Amino acid sequence: MSKVLEIIKTEVENDYTTTAIASTVKAAVVAVDGAEETVTAGEGETLVLVVDGAQKNLVAGKKYDVNDAYLIKAVKVYNIGGPKAAPWIGAKEEEKATYYFRQALLIKDGEIVEDGSVKEVIVGGSYDNKKAEGITLAADGAHFNGILIDNGTKYEIKDSKFTAYGDGGDDLAGWGASIMADNKSELDITNSYIETEGAIRCGLYVDNTSIANVKDSVIYTKETPDTYEEFTNLTPGMMKRVPFALGMEGTVRSLNVMADGQGRFDNCVVVSTGWGTLSCDSGTAYDICGTYCLDVKNTLSGIGTMEVAQEGKEYTATKEINGVTYGFTVGGSGYVTYADSGVHNRYENCEFYSPDYIQIMGSGRTGSEYKDCYLKAGHVAFMTQQTGGGTFELTNTTIDTVDALDQIKSGAANTGFSNIIVDNCKVNFSGTSTRTKDGILVELVESDDAGNPGITTYTINDHAEDAEATMSEVADCNATFKNGEYKGDIFNCIYNYKQTLNVTVENAALTGTISATQANHVDLEGNVVPNGTVLNAFLGSKEYDHCNYAAEKGGQEGDCLIIGRYNHKTAPILNNPINVTLKNAKWNVTADGYVQSLCADAMEDITADAAVTITTKALTVAGKAYEDGTYTNGNVTIVVDSTEVEVVDNGIADAGQTYGNVAYTFICANEAGEFNSKAVSLKRQNYIDGKLYFKLIPADGVEIVSFSAEGGEISVNTEGGELAVYEHVLAPADGAKEMSVSIVIK
Repeated sequence: MSKVLEIIKTEVENDYTTTAIASTVKAAVVAVDGAEETVTAGEGETLVLVVDGAQKNLVAGKKYDVNDAYLIKAVKVYNIGGPKAAPWIGAKEEEKATYYFRQALLIKDGEIVEDGSVKEVIVGGSYDNKKAEGITLAADGAHFNGILIDNGTKYEIKDSKFTAYGDGGDDLAGWGASIMADNKSELDITNSYIETEGAIRCGLYVDNTSIANVKDSVIYTKETPDTYEEFTNLTPGMMKRVPFALGMEGTVRSLNVMADGQGRFDNCVVVSTGWGTLSCDSGTAYDICGTYCLDVKNTLSGIGTMEVAQEGKEYTATKEINGVTYGFTVGGSGYVTYADSGVHNRYENCEFYSPDYIQIMGSGRTGSEYKDCYLKAGHVAFMTQQTGGGTFELTNTTIDTVDALDQIKSGAANTGFSNIIVDNCKVNFSGTSTRTKDGILVELVESDDAGNPGITTYTINDHAEDAEATMSEVADCNATFKNGEYKGDIFNCIYNYKQTLNVTVENAALTGTISATQANHVDLEGNVVPNGTVLNAFLGSKEYDHCNYAAEKGGQEGDCLIIGRYNHKTAPILNNPINVTLKNAKWNVTADGYVQSLCADAMEDITADAAVTITTKALTVAGKAYEDGTYTNGNVTIVVDSTEVEVVDNGIADAGQTYGNVAYTFICANEAGEFNSKAVSLKRQNYIDGKLYFKLIPADGVEIVSFSAEGGEISVNTEGGELAVYEHVLAPADGAKEMSVSIVIK
């Protein structure tokens, strides 16, 4: 006969944020069928509630039916997280929650920590300090971890099932992850199933030189069942939803790999209803750690919903794991995979599906390799922002996308540059696009990066027609198409700074327009969005399922889909050169265009089905440079006009915004006050602590006399690891919205 357990009241260590109320309980008064009792925790302990073998929230006002037994256990807190960076940038110190990690099984230094574990949550199977097999582990409360391995532990999880229902605490710290590996630990997961439902709650978290080898397993992360009020009040606000700037919605990531951790997947299914599946965040650059952050093979992953496949029902894709066939249906909103901070990822023989993006690449010289994959995106396949180099390499891969293959964001909001190499691939444009008629292979666009997840608005400000020629340069972007037939356009619409897009077609044929352009945001019907229009994130609906973007009425109700949605109009080059090189290649031109230079093996390699004109500043054919003039071959007319636009130096050596959305500008001038934007370049990284780490690099013959900041403070960098390569750090002053650094040279 069941009995009723009622939580009358609790005393908590931290009661000013919803993130910590359930995890810092020091005392609780409960009643069982009306009989009250008080339970307290000792020094350094917190209380955990277990009902019928499942962890539950120990929160005042909750009631639970107890069919078997319940336990309120005092567990010692060994792992305490501190919000020193994201997601607490900008929050008041007195409002920041301390992370009390509680878990079913804590294994440190290869040994089970008995007083740090709530083993009563582990049901069936067997486990020890080296292996768990055939277990079931259910966490039905907020930010409670399943298995946490730490300090060089090697552990195997086999034939097991993990469920976690309730919100996580911070997916940048692994607080609430079903399985977590930290501090040089190594984890093998095989033949297992992980399912979570709750915002900010990862299925798997890997950090600090740890490695997770996942094989023949399934991870399914669903968005939160919170009420509107619960989700609105959920703290931290910054990480409970995907950054609005990315042009999508969602509240949860299946995986997060941090620092120099590694996630290795083989023959798996990884699905999330919204935000991301195979994610890594604030990692350590490949140049430093020398290993792939994500190494994924033979895996089906996507944004949408998943179930055990029903006979006769159609799915986007199916995959059998351990004798069970899973049916996946694309939907919701999000990206499949992510990389930043210079990490490198590798994907082989994978199927990825997303209603928005396949992959986003962020800061640093980040790179990703795809081989023998099938990728399907409902918007843009690949997007880069704030990158400092890095390359997408696609080999023997088929990509189906609607608007574009590759979108590179740079310019005023955040400078960035990246590369793409497409070798023996098929690029198909399907569905209905309101941006483009023929599909866009590559577009270099002015970034509309609104900022970190705490920013929920963006104001349209397209002004290419008012731009002036500048000497402030961003490094080149490069696009190479090899060994195949490719159809689609290639555009450069940068205008706030000067940035070149180099296009190479090698042993291949390209049909499309290549040109400098002016671009404007358009809505979902293709209409230009007027400047001054404020785009708003979808922050919830009392009436509908506001935080489940795969739900029938949950979807993208806000303006996020206008982020990154541009149309293009070809226009003469100002700050947006394109250099085109054909090597044993053909270019079938589909419309008039403007390029900086054009190099081909023969005039006959450039053709058109109807009359077109290409205007260029330099033409080289078979090694011969052509003088200014007009040259016609068939339907193609090439106008060579080498006249240069006069440029006034504004002294801006670099500009952008920090992770905390504080704008910065580096201005370089000599001792007489004469601007020289090319005298100094920067190696820099926007870090999650809200600071800018940088190194000033003078040009040959230039000496830096001094540099100073307004709106912020410059200090010598003492951080190690990946940040050690930067000599200085720029920290915003309290309340600052922008910073400027003046560099004096001679």
